[in-house]
Amino acid sequence: MTKEEYMGELRKKLKRLPKDNFNQAIEYFEEYFAEAGEENTAQAIEDLGSPQMAADQIIMDVAVDNSKTKEAKKDVRKGVNGVWVVILAIFASPIALPVVLVVVLLLLAFMLVVISLLVALGLTGAALAIAAPVAVLGALSTMMNNVPVALVCVGIGLLSLSLGALAIYASYLLIRKFLYWIVLIFGKKLAKGGKKNEAE
Repeated sequence: MTKEEYMGELRKKLKRLPKDNFNQAIEYFEEYFAEAGEENTAQAIEDLGSPQMAADQIIMDVAVDNSKTKEAKKDVRKGVNGVWVVILAIFASPIALPVVLVVVLLLLAFMLVVISLLVALGLTGAALAIAAPVAVLGALSTMMNNVPVALVCVGIGLLSLSLGALAIYASYLLIRKFLYWIVLIFGKKLAKGGKKNEAE
């Protein structure tokens, strides 16, 4: 095989390469043959291998180089995106911090309102339970004069006692459930934060 035949075959195999890569490859092989000299053309062809092998090696090298430059571009893009996120965070902080503060305060106010309502329910139950003996004592004092009024007072006293006990127990269960719910939510948030810190 002559140098011209070798280079012709190589050109055919490399014609799908980008123009710059194609020109560099052809220039390299031309220089290789020029340095070897015409008397050593056969030895140079043997050293380079077949045009197919040489073309395959060049195509692989170009593909590896292109993938490296693409990864570098991606890294640069990620860095630029990170910078933009920081810049946006700095400019958004005058707006974001008050919004976050308002949301936190609203959540605290909501929790306080719910707990206050549940405590009020319990205190109402306590008041009803305390009023029950008063109604029964009133019934005893009017028992001799007016029996129907005494029976109504006893009924009111027993109803007050049962409603009071029910309200106290319901208040206890609801406060316990609400506090459990709060601890569960904040516990999960804290656990997630701890796992993120451990992973980092």
